Amino acid sequence: MPYEFTEWEQEPEPQASSGHSTIPPRKFTAIGLLDPPVPPKKPPGPILNIPASTLVRILVILVLAGLLVSIVSTFLLIH
Repeated sequence: MPYEFTEWEQEPEPQASSGHSTIPPRKFTAIGLLDPPVPPKKPPGPILNIPASTLVRILVILVLAGLLVSIVSTFLLIH
């Protein structure tokens, strides 16, 4: 395809718009983008650092207390 060189390229001519109003177009923003409808939640506090040995001790105490209650109630029901 041959190329024709022109010294001055033709530029498109600006045309008048056919708008009815003279104000610029509005910017669209999503609802709640600038002012959220609900205040943000507080961040959760720090997670308690309970060692595993303490949890095991509490579990053992609960199991022993349950056994003691069951033994005492068995002796009271028999007599």
